[in-house]
Amino acid sequence: MSPAIPVLLGSGRDDDCLTLQALFQGTQWTPIRAGNWSDMFKLVRQVDAPVVLCDRDLPGLEWQKGIPRLVSASSTPCLILLSDVSDPYLWDELVQHGGFDLLTRPFQREGVLAMLDFAYTHWKTRWPSRPNGRFEALA
Repeated sequence: MSPAIPVLLGSGRDDDCLTLQALFQGTQWTPIRAGNWSDMFKLVRQVDAPVVLCDRDLPGLEWQKGIPRLVSASSTPCLILLSDVSDPYLWDELVQHGGFDLLTRPFQREGVLAMLDFAYTHWKTRWPSRPNGRFEALA
């Protein structure tokens, strides 16, 4: 198996953590959890993670204010917003704030893994002008 790739998971919901850990079994993805915005800001500076999953309702700050701070981190991660609802207006607003994509609950293994692979590939291309990351290739 290829080396583990960290995924920051910002969620105060235990069910998110448990579900995603189960979905990541047997894959290259390793979740590192933060339960609030303050912890997310610390982790994003400490862990070179190409992908960040962040709950829309993460405690401590509105997501519209937190997303730009996370994506401006040194590794410029692809940020995927976790939500109970999906609509084009939410996706548009997310992209305007620097987010990458929207992942809705309930999480489906194939969809989650495909989105992570796509986000990782996007991150690796350093488009637009992303700094070079540590991880070399998809499995």
